Amino acid sequence: MPSHPLTPEFAQLALSVRQPWAELILSGRKSMEIRTWSTEYRGPVWLHTGQKRDPALEQQFGIEVPFVGGFIGQIYIASVIRLDLDRWTRWRERHLVDGPMPTDAYGWVLRDPLRFARPIRAPGELRLFYPSSAVDRELREALWEGLHTKEGPNMR
Repeated sequence: MPSHPLTPEFAQLALSVRQPWAELILSGRKSMEIRTWSTEYRGPVWLHTGQKRDPALEQQFGIEVPFVGGFIGQIYIASVIRLDLDRWTRWRERHLVDGPMPTDAYGWVLRDPLRFARPIRAPGELRLFYPSSAVDRELREALWEGLHTKEGPNMR
Protein backbone atom coordinates (compact mmCIF):
# COMPACT_ATOMS: atom_id res chain seq x y z
CA MET A 1 0.00 0.00 0.00
CA PRO A 2 1.51 3.35 -0.99
CA SER A 3 1.99 6.00 1.65
CA HIS A 4 1.86 9.15 -0.47
CA PRO A 5 2.99 11.95 1.84
CA LEU A 6 6.29 10.45 2.99
CA THR A 7 7.42 7.57 0.83
CA PRO A 8 5.87 7.65 -2.64
CA GLU A 9 5.65 4.44 -4.58
CA PHE A 10 6.62 5.55 -8.07
CA ALA A 11 4.89 4.02 -11.03
CA GLN A 12 6.81 2.41 -13.84
CA LEU A 13 3.96 1.41 -16.14
CA ALA A 14 1.44 3.78 -17.67
CA LEU A 15 -2.17 3.50 -18.78
CA SER A 16 -3.79 5.74 -21.38
CA VAL A 17 -7.43 6.61 -20.71
CA ARG A 18 -9.72 8.68 -22.91
CA GLN A 19 -11.17 11.91 -21.56
CA PRO A 20 -13.37 12.54 -19.65
CA TRP A 21 -12.74 9.18 -17.96
CA ALA A 22 -9.19 10.15 -16.93
CA GLU A 23 -10.42 13.36 -15.30
CA LEU A 24 -13.19 11.47 -13.51
CA ILE A 25 -10.61 8.99 -12.18
CA LEU A 26 -8.35 11.74 -10.83
CA SER A 27 -11.27 13.58 -9.25
CA GLY A 28 -12.28 10.38 -7.42
CA ARG A 29 -15.67 10.18 -9.12
CA LYS A 30 -14.68 7.04 -11.07
CA SER A 31 -12.98 4.26 -9.12
CA MET A 32 -13.26 1.48 -11.70
CA GLU A 33 -11.89 1.50 -15.24
CA ILE A 34 -13.54 -0.89 -17.70
CA ARG A 35 -11.28 -2.84 -20.04
CA THR A 36 -11.86 -5.86 -22.28
CA TRP A 37 -8.56 -7.35 -21.15
CA SER A 38 -7.04 -8.25 -17.81
CA THR A 39 -3.63 -7.83 -16.24
CA GLU A 40 -1.79 -9.52 -13.41
CA TYR A 41 -0.15 -6.20 -12.53
CA ARG A 42 -1.12 -4.50 -9.27
CA GLY A 43 0.43 -1.26 -8.15
CA PRO A 44 0.93 2.34 -9.22
CA VAL A 45 0.59 3.46 -12.84
CA TRP A 46 1.05 6.81 -14.53
CA LEU A 47 -2.25 8.11 -15.86
CA HIS A 48 -2.03 9.24 -19.49
CA THR A 49 -4.80 10.88 -21.48
CA GLY A 50 -5.21 9.94 -25.11
CA GLN A 51 -5.79 12.43 -27.90
CA LYS A 52 -9.46 11.53 -28.31
CA ARG A 53 -12.19 13.27 -26.36
CA ASP A 54 -15.89 12.67 -26.00
CA PRO A 55 -17.55 16.11 -25.78
CA ALA A 56 -20.99 14.61 -25.06
CA LEU A 57 -19.65 12.73 -22.03
CA GLU A 58 -17.66 15.79 -20.94
CA GLN A 59 -20.89 17.78 -20.94
CA GLN A 60 -22.77 14.98 -19.14
CA PHE A 61 -20.23 14.99 -16.30
CA GLY A 62 -19.68 18.76 -16.23
CA ILE A 63 -16.07 18.68 -17.39
CA GLU A 64 -14.90 21.59 -19.51
CA VAL A 65 -12.13 21.07 -22.08
CA PRO A 66 -9.94 18.54 -20.27
CA PHE A 67 -6.24 18.13 -21.03
CA VAL A 68 -5.43 15.54 -23.70
CA GLY A 69 -2.22 14.07 -25.05
CA GLY A 70 -0.07 13.48 -21.99
CA PHE A 71 0.28 12.52 -18.36
CA ILE A 72 -1.87 14.03 -15.63
CA GLY A 73 -1.14 11.98 -12.52
CA GLN A 74 -0.73 8.61 -10.90
CA ILE A 75 -3.27 6.00 -9.78
CA TYR A 76 -3.01 2.64 -8.08
CA ILE A 77 -4.46 -0.57 -9.57
CA ALA A 78 -5.74 -2.42 -6.50
CA SER A 79 -7.40 -5.36 -8.28
CA VAL A 80 -8.89 -6.52 -11.55
CA ILE A 81 -12.23 -8.31 -11.49
CA ARG A 82 -13.98 -10.11 -14.32
CA LEU A 83 -17.44 -8.63 -14.56
CA ASP A 84 -20.71 -10.44 -14.97
CA LEU A 85 -24.03 -8.69 -15.57
CA ASP A 86 -24.83 -8.53 -11.86
CA ARG A 87 -21.50 -6.84 -10.98
CA TRP A 88 -21.75 -4.56 -14.02
CA THR A 89 -25.12 -3.31 -12.80
CA ARG A 90 -24.27 -3.10 -9.07
CA TRP A 91 -20.98 -1.27 -9.67
CA ARG A 92 -22.26 1.21 -12.26
CA GLU A 93 -21.72 4.09 -9.82
CA ARG A 94 -18.03 3.09 -9.67
CA HIS A 95 -17.41 2.73 -13.43
CA LEU A 96 -19.99 5.32 -14.63
CA VAL A 97 -20.54 3.62 -18.00
CA ASP A 98 -24.09 3.78 -19.32
CA GLY A 99 -25.33 1.13 -21.66
CA PRO A 100 -24.72 -2.58 -22.04
CA MET A 101 -21.77 -4.46 -20.64
CA PRO A 102 -19.04 -5.18 -23.21
CA THR A 103 -18.08 -8.77 -23.94
CA ASP A 104 -15.22 -9.92 -21.70
CA ALA A 105 -15.46 -6.90 -19.38
CA TYR A 106 -12.95 -6.45 -16.58
CA GLY A 107 -13.25 -3.88 -13.82
CA TRP A 108 -9.90 -2.40 -12.83
CA VAL A 109 -10.35 -1.21 -9.26
CA LEU A 110 -8.45 2.05 -8.80
CA ARG A 111 -7.46 4.00 -5.72
CA ASP A 112 -5.17 6.77 -4.48
CA PRO A 113 -5.43 9.23 -7.39
CA LEU A 114 -2.68 11.86 -7.39
CA ARG A 115 -2.85 14.80 -9.78
CA PHE A 116 0.25 16.53 -11.12
CA ALA A 117 0.43 20.29 -10.60
CA ARG A 118 0.86 20.55 -14.38
CA PRO A 119 0.25 18.00 -17.14
CA ILE A 120 3.20 16.56 -19.06
CA ARG A 121 2.77 16.29 -22.82
CA ALA A 122 3.95 12.96 -24.18
CA PRO A 123 2.73 10.22 -26.49
CA GLY A 124 0.83 7.23 -25.18
CA GLU A 125 0.30 3.67 -26.28
CA LEU A 126 -2.36 1.01 -26.13
CA ARG A 127 -2.50 -1.33 -23.11
CA LEU A 128 -0.05 -0.90 -20.24
CA PHE A 129 3.20 0.66 -21.45
CA TYR A 130 6.54 1.99 -20.26
CA PRO A 131 7.14 5.71 -20.87
CA SER A 132 10.53 6.67 -22.29
CA SER A 133 13.29 7.17 -19.72
CA ALA A 134 13.26 10.96 -20.27
CA VAL A 135 9.50 11.14 -19.72
CA ASP A 136 9.75 8.79 -16.73
CA ARG A 137 12.23 11.18 -15.05
CA GLU A 138 9.85 14.08 -15.65
CA LEU A 139 6.93 12.07 -14.23
CA ARG A 140 8.87 11.20 -11.07
CA GLU A 141 9.84 14.84 -10.57
CA ALA A 142 6.23 15.97 -11.07
CA LEU A 143 4.96 13.45 -8.54
CA TRP A 144 7.67 14.31 -6.02
CA GLU A 145 6.93 18.04 -6.38
CA GLY A 146 3.23 17.42 -5.90
CA LEU A 147 3.82 15.43 -2.73
CA HIS A 148 6.01 18.08 -1.17
CA THR A 149 4.08 21.28 -1.77
CA LYS A 150 2.91 23.42 1.10
CA GLU A 151 -0.61 22.05 0.64
CA GLY A 152 0.53 18.42 0.69
CA PRO A 153 -0.37 15.77 -1.89
CA ASN A 154 -2.85 16.77 -4.56
CA MET A 155 -5.19 13.86 -4.05
CA ARG A 156 -8.23 14.60 -6.23
